[in-house]
Amino acid sequence: MPEELLIPRPEFKRRISVLEILNGPYISAEKKIGLMSDSEYETVINEWATDFIEKKYKRVRSFAGAGDKGRDVVGYYEDGSIDIYQCKHYKGRVAPTTLYPELGKLCHYTYIKDYPIPKKYYIVAPQGCGPDVLDMIANPKTINQKLIDNWEKYCQKEITKKLEIKFEGPFKDYVEKFDFSIVNDIDPAELVKQHAQTVHHVLRFGGGIKKYREVIPEPETAIHPREQKYTECLLEVYEEECGQPIKGFDDLMSQEKYLRHFIEQRRGFYSAESLEKFSRENFPDADPMPFEELKEDAENVLKTTLEINGSESGYKRVLLASQEIKRQNFASNPLAAEMKPLDKDGLCHHLVNEDRIKWIDK
Repeated sequence: MPEELLIPRPEFKRRISVLEILNGPYISAEKKIGLMSDSEYETVINEWATDFIEKKYKRVRSFAGAGDKGRDVVGYYEDGSIDIYQCKHYKGRVAPTTLYPELGKLCHYTYIKDYPIPKKYYIVAPQGCGPDVLDMIANPKTINQKLIDNWEKYCQKEITKKLEIKFEGPFKDYVEKFDFSIVNDIDPAELVKQHAQTVHHVLRFGGGIKKYREVIPEPETAIHPREQKYTECLLEVYEEECGQPIKGFDDLMSQEKYLRHFIEQRRGFYSAESLEKFSRENFPDADPMPFEELKEDAENVLKTTLEINGSESGYKRVLLASQEIKRQNFASNPLAAEMKPLDKDGLCHHLVNEDRIKWIDK
C-alpha cells in the first residue's frame, strides 16, 4: 500500500481586506496585460494609441490585421517621417525567432518604398521582450548578421503570402547596411505607465480617480438659458408660499428668506454641473455615465418623497426633497466619494429641468 500523505492545511497569517474578499488577490496592471486575450489587448492598445501616443504626432493610424506590412500603429510627424509600433498579441515574451519575420517586413517594405524607414521602431508586447531580444536591442549592430543568418528559415516565406522574398542582389546589400538602432521596446510596465495618462485607465485597470474636480464656479447674477426651467419652477414655489407675485430676481430682493434659498439652489445646480463634468472626464467609456445613474437613483428616491408629501406646499416639498436626498450616500456609484451636499440639491434641479420631478403638481 502506498504511504498516505497528509495535505497541509493552508494558513492565512495576514490581514485580509474587504476588497480582496470581493475581487480576489490583487493583480498588478502589468500582469493583467499579460493575461489579456487578443481582443482585450487590442482595446488597450487602441486606448493608449488614441489618448497617449497621438499627442506626439500630427496623426496616428492603425494598420493592425492581415496585410499590416509589419506596422500595427504608425505615428506621423509634421514633416512626413514616421514611428512604427509593432503591437501584436504574442503568447509569451518576444524571442528572436518571433522578431525576425517582423524585421524582415520592415526591411522589405522600406526597400520597395511602401513606407519610409521609421525614426523609431517600437516593440510593444503583452509580456515584453525576452533576454535575447533585449540583447539585440542593446547591440543593434548584431541584428544585421542574425537576420541574414536566419533569413531563409524565418523570413523568406513569411513576409508576404504572394511570393518568396529572397536574400540576394541589391536587397541583400540593403539589409546588410540597415541601421537597426531604430529598434526599441516598450515593456509592459512602461505601457501601463503611459496608459495611466489616458482617460481610459481607471476603467481598465482601476487604481482610483486620476483627474481631480475643479473649483466649483459661483453663479453669475444673470440667469443662463440652461437654468431657465428650474429657476422658473422655484419662483413659482416662492410665489405660492408668500402669496405675492414673484416673476424674477428683482421681485426676490424684498423676500430675504426666499432670496437666500434661491441663491443656494443655484449654487447647488452649478455644483452638480461640475460633478457631471468630473464624471465625463474620469469615466468616458461608461454607459450609462455615473452621473446619469446618479440622477436615476435620485429620481427614484424623490418621487416617493414627493408623492407622500403631495398635499404640502411646493416650498415645503422642495425642503423635504432636499432633506431626503442628503440622507442618501449613493455608495454604489463611482462618484459617491466626490459628492457634496450642494451636489445633491443640484441633482433635484437637474431633474426638474428634465421634467422628471415637479414641485407643484398642476
